[in-house]
Amino acid sequence: MSWLYLTEAGAKLGLREGRYVISRENETMAEVPSEMVEGVTLIDAIQVSSKVIVDCLKRNIPVTWLSTEGKFFGRLESTSDRDVIQVKEQFDMLQDGTFCLNLGRMVIFRKIYNQRAVLRSYNRRTGLEDVKEAYNRIRILADKLHKAKTIEEVMGYEGAISRIYFKALSSFLPSEFQFEKRSRRPPKDFFNSMLSFGYTLLMYDFYSAITRTGLSPYIGFLHALRKGHPALASDLMEPWRAAIVDSFCLSLVTHHEIDKDCFVRNDDNGGVYLNRVGRRIFIQAYERKLRSVNSYFDGKYSWRHTIQMECDSYRQALHTKNPETLKALVIR
Repeated sequence: MSWLYLTEAGAKLGLREGRYVISRENETMAEVPSEMVEGVTLIDAIQVSSKVIVDCLKRNIPVTWLSTEGKFFGRLESTSDRDVIQVKEQFDMLQDGTFCLNLGRMVIFRKIYNQRAVLRSYNRRTGLEDVKEAYNRIRILADKLHKAKTIEEVMGYEGAISRIYFKALSSFLPSEFQFEKRSRRPPKDFFNSMLSFGYTLLMYDFYSAITRTGLSPYIGFLHALRKGHPALASDLMEPWRAAIVDSFCLSLVTHHEIDKDCFVRNDDNGGVYLNRVGRRIFIQAYERKLRSVNSYFDGKYSWRHTIQMECDSYRQALHTKNPETLKALVIR
């Protein structure tokens, strides 16, 4: 199965004789059998034919539109999986403060565990004292997490730990990629640009998996509900940020697959973003990662299938009212 990413401005996506056809200026660039496509992401000004739209709706293939800077514009998706009874369960769950707190503590603890695992793995080669100190400070704060009495306290610990973590993470980077702190909307440096773009791609992988369960991506248990924000996708992807995106971005930089020439600065907002070449390299590497196999969930599955398994387990956690049913990712 394939996930299509179209990043060339002016490209067209059409359907011909059971194949998705990607063209530009009347020249065919690629063809993919339609039955092999499981999702489509469009970046920049891409034209999509009505035949493709109808085919995607019929076969429940999500189509996501992003700007060149990673801003989410919207999605085309079928409503066939919508289940109002399950959505009602999500709203009912919001009234159960104990359930939400226990689930939130578990998800954030596993996020922190994965952050420490990334630092520990990279520091085996470098042995930096500052990273060892950061690792210990994170452990001390993480040990206090189980005492948090509210979601606000949980997120307070998460924020404090993330500041320590990202400062330590920067120590592993070449000098031109090092950064002071996590910056968003807009990202202010090369590495933050990569993190932001990676988190966006990961979020909408979770979004797609959640919708396939019949749940609403907008009703979470950890992040505050707000207009236009898929809170549940943000919640469930928390342990995956370090495990997938951060380590993946580190690998791209340290193996010199991406360099400073892969970025452009927006003079209007001062943000730094991947350019066309950089996005292509990043997306190809991201897809290789998501299609690669892991064995964290009692078997060998692709990372994208593992995302679906985690979202399915969250649906079961709702039904059983048991937070332990959620299979939140923990790496070794």
